[in-house]
This record gives sequence, C-alpha cells and structure tokens, in this order.
Amino acid sequence: MRQATSNICTVFCAAFLAVGIVATPASAKDGKRYFSAEYRLYVSGLLIGKAGVRLSLSADTYELSAHMRPAGLGRIAGQSHIVSTTGGALRGGDFVPQRLDLFWTSNDTIKSSFMDYVNGAPANFVSGYQQPEEFRSKTPVDIATVGSGTVDPFLGLLSTLKGRPLRAACNGQKRIFDGRRLATLTAQDAEFVPVFEHDFPTRRPAVKCSVLWQAVAGYSDASLERAAEFPPIEAHFGQIADTGFAAPLNMRGRSRYGRVTVHAVRFFEETLTPVEPFNIREIAEK
Repeated sequence: MRQATSNICTVFCAAFLAVGIVATPASAKDGKRYFSAEYRLYVSGLLIGKAGVRLSLSADTYELSAHMRPAGLGRIAGQSHIVSTTGGALRGGDFVPQRLDLFWTSNDTIKSSFMDYVNGAPANFVSGYQQPEEFRSKTPVDIATVGSGTVDPFLGLLSTLKGRPLRAACNGQKRIFDGRRLATLTAQDAEFVPVFEHDFPTRRPAVKCSVLWQAVAGYSDASLERAAEFPPIEAHFGQIADTGFAAPLNMRGRSRYGRVTVHAVRFFEETLTPVEPFNIREIAEK
C-alpha cells in the first residue's frame, strides 16, 4: 500500500503559483495562519480515495499534514489510512525541511517511517516498510549524496512564489526524494486561466500547465517500466489565499488502470482556530 501511495504522490504532487493582493492577512493568537483543504481521487471516473490537507504557516516556519484514506470503490481494495506530516523553516520564501513523518495502518497495526534533515538536506531515513524484491533498485541512492533542495512527495504539493506572477508555478523543476528514490517534476507550458473560465473552489485566477515526472535514481527496473507508461500530467494550480504559496486545484493523467484525476473539493480555507497535524492513532481508533 505504501509503495502504491508513494508512486501516486510522486507522480501527482507538484507545480504551483502566485498572484499578489494588497491585504492585511489575519493570524491566530499564536501568530500563525492555518488552512485546510479536501481532495478526491478518481480512476476512470470512479471515486477511490479522499485526502485531507492541513497547513500552518508563520513568518519563518511551515507544517504540512495530509491524511489519505480509501473511499468509494477504493474500500474494496483495502482500508489502509496514510498520514504524512512534514515541517521545517522558511528562508527567503523557500522550504528548508527538518523532519518528515509517515504513518500508515496495516492489518490493525500502525507502521511508520521518518526522515531527518540537516540544513535542508536529507540526513537519516528509517522505514517500517520492507520493499518487495521486485521494487528494490540495483543501485540504491546514498542519502548523503542527495543534498539540499529536495522536497518529499507530499511537500511537493506546495510551491513557493516569492513575489513572482502566478504563471511562475508552471515554470521550473523540483527534485523529489522519498527516502529511497530521487526524481524530478518539471512544470511547463503555462497558460493563465481567468476566474470566469473555471469552476474550481476558489475565486482566484488559476494557471494550467503540464507536469513531467522523470526518475533519477533508486528505482527498480519494474518501476522504470511502469513510469515509461505515464505521459505528462495536466494540472491547474491556484494561490493559497494571499500567501506566497500555491497548490493544485486538480491534476489529470493516464495510467494502466485508466484516467486518474485528483480534484480539490475544498481549497485551503483559512481559519483562526489552530489546526493540529493529523493523528494516525486517533484515526485508527475510529
């Protein structure tokens, strides 16, 4: 389950945008801003999963937490829940990761992985997931060689805008590292979409582009063969309120199972009430 989830996130998480607004942002009593969003995952038009996302921002820190769960026909395949929480510093508008925690339920038990960073570079990865032989790379990635400037697949949901226009979210490349595998996501062919030409859950302009995923290192031959089947993803992105960050409104691509769509039904709504990261133990007890 974790292997499939990581693949979905790596393929679909990344690219995003900006538009400036003159306003005084509201903050909670602790000086942070809190947002939440909800996504749906469809394969060939059939609902198979849901994802909740929580984001907290301060002037110099961030925390992003996501909870993915089966829904619709996805419940037939399994009942596993996945929670990812990543946090770190903000420097010059860039993410500087410090810690990634990943939890998932499996056969009534909770398993976990974590990755620590030093100065934004992955430094230590410990996983409770044993990769099947067919998914193991013949040339594993040495974590000491990855360096700074990478983000995990979930943090790849966000893009920093740093005062640039909205279409900047659809120009550039991200390095994605999940603890074992390194890949790139390249966004290109940006196309501005005015508010009156879309029906996404935001009253802001959007930007449309294609996103190309490419393996760099750490992938098995079987994974590389599957990856070759994926054409570029079509994605729309929108700005998160008046922050310097953006996230996907929807993403569409094709796989061996049919057309895959990730769609925001609620897009980063702000609240003055602090939101905590998702707790896998509380979820498992329900």
